[in-house]
Amino acid sequence: MESRQLEGRWRGRAPGRVNLIGEHVDYMGGVVLPAAVDRHTEVTGHPASEWAMRSNVQGGLAYVRAVGEELGVAPQSVEVTSEVPPAAGISSSAALLIAVAVGLRPEMDGKQAALACQRAEQRATGVQVGVMDQFASALGRRGHALLLDCTTLEYQAVRFPDELAIAVIDSGEHRSLAATPYNQRRHEAESGDPKRRRHIDSEIARVHAFVNALHARDFDELGRLLKQSHESLRDDFEVSTPTIDALVEKAWASAGCCGARIMGAGFGGSVLALVEREHTKAFGASIGRPVMFCATADGAYVAAT
Repeated sequence: MESRQLEGRWRGRAPGRVNLIGEHVDYMGGVVLPAAVDRHTEVTGHPASEWAMRSNVQGGLAYVRAVGEELGVAPQSVEVTSEVPPAAGISSSAALLIAVAVGLRPEMDGKQAALACQRAEQRATGVQVGVMDQFASALGRRGHALLLDCTTLEYQAVRFPDELAIAVIDSGEHRSLAATPYNQRRHEAESGDPKRRRHIDSEIARVHAFVNALHARDFDELGRLLKQSHESLRDDFEVSTPTIDALVEKAWASAGCCGARIMGAGFGGSVLALVEREHTKAFGASIGRPVMFCATADGAYVAAT
């Protein structure tokens, strides 16, 4: 069990996530392909007179309070420990929100928990985030990516090859989404700006092509699609930076790397790379930045059943 309630005390645990492909399309109702990963946030809590939090990562109290209020829960005192690095593109915020939700409401439907946590994050930050991060943290499956239709919330597990490792490369550039043009990019896409729409439409097509390549175990095609995704995010959606672009090109040139791209909301953060497992050590040594190699994991509401 990933949650436990005893005499008012409770515990919840939830993973971070990577998004293999399908960036900036979740809030447009497109399809995305995230995977929960084996870096977790754990929360313990109990009822209190007011919301309070102790954590090795700062700034989470607004999230905890927002999800508690969204779930209709009285104030809690919580303690948080996390392996999910903040501002690194693997959604530390969703891991925290889902960990609180599964701790307080383990019987809740995973889809509904994800939607409640999405609303909570929007309330806590003022950023109109999509549902992908919370959905992956709640309902991801070990050994798989999750093909999610963000309009219908229908999803299916897609086998992820054992031969490939997921590498998350820290660019060293970190900014809060609220301090970036994230909301502006979303507004431009929703308003039909041609460049932004070109990215949205082409990225949705790449998600479907990527799933087909996974089924076919065509690693060269996976890499080609990741490269196209980065170029689209750089040129059409304009969420990359010179530092990120240089890091992506360095990853592309490294032996054993199938492909790489900027990941997350952009404007800094991390680079995603798919690397043949036999080359992970050499890849990590060649990049010159911290690299975290991840495996897929069960989401909080999958693990709690």
